[in-house]
Amino acid sequence: MSQHDADPAATPLQERPAVNHAGGIARLMGDGALFARVLGRFRNEYRQTAAGIRGALATGDTPLALRLVHTLKGAAGMIEAVPLRQEAQVLEQILRGGDGDAWQRLARLEQALDRVLLELDVAAAGAPAAGVPTTATPAGARQEAGKDAARRLAALLDEGNGEAVDLVREAAAALSAQLGEQRYRRLADAIEAFDFDGALALLEKA
Repeated sequence: MSQHDADPAATPLQERPAVNHAGGIARLMGDGALFARVLGRFRNEYRQTAAGIRGALATGDTPLALRLVHTLKGAAGMIEAVPLRQEAQVLEQILRGGDGDAWQRLARLEQALDRVLLELDVAAAGAPAAGVPTTATPAGARQEAGKDAARRLAALLDEGNGEAVDLVREAAAALSAQLGEQRYRRLADAIEAFDFDGALALLEKA
């Protein structure tokens, strides 16, 4: 691991891309259309997250702040927003009792999140970011994306990892194509209810 990977402060935020589009598409097995939908969901759902974390810290609600930071970290990883994920990871460690100034790191996280949202806003306004294809992906690529999402989801469910809730939402299209709409809906409902054992059983049957 390089020094820059180990320490987000080692490289200025403005010198690193906000979102690694090629990496994000590769994570979804080449499904650029699915990645575009994941980016759109991130843009809509995480715009107020930094304010939520700030409010939780201001009222002394560390568990809520920690939960928000952890969820943001997982979402940033899904879209390959590497600088944002790194900042969230550092803040999460501080909130769990590590050394550091939580408010100072939150300011850095806000800066990283603002850069991601600005990039996504520009793309949504009609200027697609580099690396995001505008054509539909082949059926084979979509099928592989569904298989990959199912494998990752099974691993999270087996661990009892709450990031399964985010994944089942973000990979809805790929999982629906892989499992069928009815099975996907049952799976998503079980995960949303935190019935991870039941969801894993459904996924293994499928």
